[in-house]
Amino acid sequence: MPPALIEVTHRKGIYLPEADLWLDPHFGVKRAFISHAHSDHVARHDLTFCSATTHRLMVARKSAKKAGQVISPSLGEVIEWEGWELRLLPAGHIIGSTMLHLTRKADGATLLYTGDYKLRQGLSCAACEPLPADVLIMECTFGLPRYRFPPLAEVQEGIRDFVTQTLAEGGVPVLQGYSLGKAQELLRALHGLDVPVMVHPSVALMTEVVRDEIGELPPWRLFDALEARGHALVFPPGTKPAVPGCRFAMASGWALDASARYRYRVDALFPLSDHADHPELRETIDLVKPRRVWLVHGFTREFATELRAAGIEAWSLERADQLEFAW
Repeated sequence: MPPALIEVTHRKGIYLPEADLWLDPHFGVKRAFISHAHSDHVARHDLTFCSATTHRLMVARKSAKKAGQVISPSLGEVIEWEGWELRLLPAGHIIGSTMLHLTRKADGATLLYTGDYKLRQGLSCAACEPLPADVLIMECTFGLPRYRFPPLAEVQEGIRDFVTQTLAEGGVPVLQGYSLGKAQELLRALHGLDVPVMVHPSVALMTEVVRDEIGELPPWRLFDALEARGHALVFPPGTKPAVPGCRFAMASGWALDASARYRYRVDALFPLSDHADHPELRETIDLVKPRRVWLVHGFTREFATELRAAGIEAWSLERADQLEFAW
């Protein structure tokens, strides 16, 4: 007889009542696991479990100011805590991102929370390493079959061609991506191109924190408008350098949508994503082999319906969708 499944609830956030543990809550709580240092996943808690890299990034962003106790085990290390075994696993989302694997010591029941993740190997962070679990809580941002990303080498080649062609035509190429995660992927994509790079101050701040962990980078320095010509620029979305002749390219998984170029108002789009695409979501199910799947973020209802049609018990965890579940 298999053990009872670990209970999962959603009370304005993902909560495990048996462990009294919140997963990536947007508000301060007693105890929380933070999967990565993007600002929409960070708040101040009395006790936080996260990777050491995530904690350093939180400190750099002042997200950890006045925070309580922080526990940062090594990746894969098992921590025994109040009747549970906790293990942080690489998530492959951005530098420092982790999944949480829990084991209830009383009966061996297991749970895996992916947080934001991707299975394919990126350029700037460790590859994802999921473990089997009875309960799987997974994000499914790109949970429709039409979301299938091209090979990374193909995307990288497109980025490099955009940069060299723009420079050859006398323009200034501006690559746009979030200051943490996407910007470091873009910098890694430019390594070896023999093109100097300037970055926005927010990109510089995050890159300095993790520069020893992300591999070789091209020559880069802080943006200077007076000397920008001849450089590739890496800037966050929505920020535009005061330099004439700029051509803009956005790096985003949403580049696969036909309307994306008009939505972002850029000259080029590259489907460089730090989330799992639809085939990776299905592969995750095969790797983890869960008895129950809870879905968060993105096309949760659609993907849950698809999984149930394949004989997998899967439900959206968002409050409005739990009416589907036969309690």
